[in-house]
Amino acid sequence: MALSLAAARPVAAETPGPAIEVDRLTKAFYDPESDRVTVAVSDFSFSVAQGEFVCIVGPSGCGKTTVLRVLADLETKLSGEVRLHSATPPAMVFQEASVLPWLTVSENIALPLSLKGVSRAKQAERVRELLALTGLSDFATARPQQLSGGMRQRVSVARALADDREILLMDEPFGALDEQTRLVLQQELLRIWETTRKTVVFITHSVDEALTLADRVLVMSPRPGRLVADMAVPFERPRDVVEMRRDKRFWDMTYEVWNLLAAPAEEGR
Repeated sequence: MALSLAAARPVAAETPGPAIEVDRLTKAFYDPESDRVTVAVSDFSFSVAQGEFVCIVGPSGCGKTTVLRVLADLETKLSGEVRLHSATPPAMVFQEASVLPWLTVSENIALPLSLKGVSRAKQAERVRELLALTGLSDFATARPQQLSGGMRQRVSVARALADDREILLMDEPFGALDEQTRLVLQQELLRIWETTRKTVVFITHSVDEALTLADRVLVMSPRPGRLVADMAVPFERPRDVVEMRRDKRFWDMTYEVWNLLAAPAEEGR
C-alpha cells in the first residue's frame, strides 16, 4: 500500500478533473536470447489533475521512464488501465536534447507545426511567441551546434509546446547538465509552467529538483517499480529555486524522500 503524506496546502474551490489516470499498470519485457521476462513496473497507480505538475523519483532501473513511455504510447502495457483525458496526444521531452542539427532554432521549434501543414505565417507567429517564452529570441537563426546543452534543451521544450498539446511528459530533461545550468532551467521551466499551466509528468533522479518543481512527488520502489509514497509539496507558487533552498521544510522533505528511497536497500541488506 502506498504511503500518502498530506501537506498543508489550500484546497481549491473546484478541483479540476483528472488529465491522467493510471490504474494498476504492469509492464514486462521479454528477452528472447536469455528466455527471461523482466517485470519493470508492477501494480502502479496514480492520477494527475489537469494543470498539475507531478514528478516521479526512484532508483535507477525502477521503471520511471517505462511509465512515461507507456503514457506517450511508445510502449504497450502488459495489464492495467491508462487513460489520458486530452484532445491531443502528449508531447515529450527526452533526456538528451533531440534537436535536428541541420535546422535552425526557429525551424526546430516550428517542426511540429510544419508537419501538420500549418501556414508559414502562423508558424512564424507561434515560433516568435515560443522564442520569447524560452529566452531564445536572440538565437532564432542559430544552429544547435552553436548552442550550449542547456540552450538546446530549451529548444526541445519550446518545440514540445509548439502545437499547444495539453500534456507534457519530460524524461530527465536536465539530467545531463551541470548544477548551475540545472537551476537556471528549473527556474525557466517554473516560469513557463506558470504561463502555460500544462499538465506535466516529470521524471528525475534528483530529489531536490522534484521538490522544486512539483505539486506532488511520486516515489517508486526498486524494480519492479511500485508506488511507495505520494507526497504533496507545500511550497507556494510562484517559486524561486534559490530561495526555496533557504526553507527548512525543503530539506526536511528532501531527507524524508531520501529515507523512502533508501528503505528498500536497507531491507535488502
